[in-house]
Formats: sequence, C-alpha cells, structure tokens
Amino acid sequence: MVQDELLNDLLLSYLLLGVGSSVFCILLAFVAQQVVGKTGASWGLGPKLLHVGIFSGAVPAQLWLGFWGVCLYGTVIVACVFLGQLRGESVLVSSVLGREGAESRKVNRLLVPVAATAAGGLSAALMVGSFAAVGYLVCGWGDGSGKVVGRLIGRRHYCSPFSRASGSEKTLEGSIAVLVGGFLGGWAALGLLGTPPLPAAGAGLAAGLAAGLAGALAEGLSGRRTENFWVQLIPSLTAWWILG
Repeated sequence: MVQDELLNDLLLSYLLLGVGSSVFCILLAFVAQQVVGKTGASWGLGPKLLHVGIFSGAVPAQLWLGFWGVCLYGTVIVACVFLGQLRGESVLVSSVLGREGAESRKVNRLLVPVAATAAGGLSAALMVGSFAAVGYLVCGWGDGSGKVVGRLIGRRHYCSPFSRASGSEKTLEGSIAVLVGGFLGGWAALGLLGTPPLPAAGAGLAAGLAAGLAGALAEGLSGRRTENFWVQLIPSLTAWWILG
C-alpha cells in the first residue's frame, strides 16, 4: 500500500512537471515575442530570452526530481522547439527563433546545439548531481548577458586566439557581462542548494571564470554551436570540486 502510494505520488510529480514544462515554454516564448515586438530588436534578442529562461527552468526540475526530472524537462522543451520549427511562424517558439533569419529556422541547424545542450546538462547531472544547477545558470545567465550587452554597448572588439579559426569576433563589454552573469548565476544556484552566501560567492566567481574559459575553448576547438556542452559541465564540476 505504501509503495503504491509512493509510486502514484511519483507519477503525479512527473505528470505535473511535464505539463508545467509545456506551459512554461509556451509562456516564455510568448513573453519573448512580446518583448521583441515592442522593442523592435531584430538581432537575436528573442532567442537569447528563450535561452536564459529555458536554462533557468532546468533548475527547479533538477532540484525537484533530480536527473530524471531534468530528462523530462529537456524532452518537453526540445519537443516544443522542434514542433514549432516544423509547423512554421504561426507557433510562438518558431516565431521567436525565426527572427534571426530564414536559415536559422531549418531543423538541421538546431540539431547540434540542442544535442550539445542536452549532453552537457545530463552529463553534469550524472557526474555531480544537484551541482548541475550551477552549470545551468552559469550558461544561461552568462551567455545571455554577454550576447545582449555585446550587441547593445559593445565597442571594444577583439578576436581571441581560440576563435580566430571560426572568424568570431567578441567585445570586451560582452565578455565582462559573461563573467558577471556567470558569477550571479553560479551564486544564485549555490544559494538554492543551501550554500552560505560567502562560500557561494567564491564558488560562483570561480564557476563564472570557468564558464568564460570554457566558452572561449569550446568556440575555437569545438565549434560555436557546441559550446553549451562545456559551459554547463565545467562550471558544475568547478563548484562541486570547491564545495562538494
């Protein structure tokens, strides 16, 4: 009887997470679409808002149901994105992602980054458990901040030794934003894990630095669309090594 009740509670939890993830994705895409529509930004603001929101949403899934919770959350999000892409501009997710141009709407351009993101998140969850939440927020907040700040106020352009082969140019302002956003994301995640503020700040800064290094290495050595793997995994391992 007790086992049956526990099983029913677990199934109910997974059902609620699946439905909640679907609703969350639709609402997030709607908000991103409204923000882009009101600001008139056509340089990828919508996808970056989705990026920040989707990575942030992985944290409660991890803390609530652990590895399998993240698997379910990620499956629902990937399904929403690909269904949106296949059905066209009428779907909110596709409408937001499509603002970067017709080429970005092709499904095959999503396969590599989605696979890299999934592999990075699941690898972190398997290796360090709840510390994977650090990687989710460092990657989500750091990369999202860097993109927006670099586009809006980036003036000091440079090309790192690791990104010359891909021809990718960065800005000093954007890189600083990646560090700050990564630090805040790592700090917030460790706070949710119950780490006291001062140790969490130190580990958050270390995770943010690791994210910046991981992003530079991944962009040059693994290609731009695979960097989400390393920028999740390395900060998670760093925080676990410092505090685990």
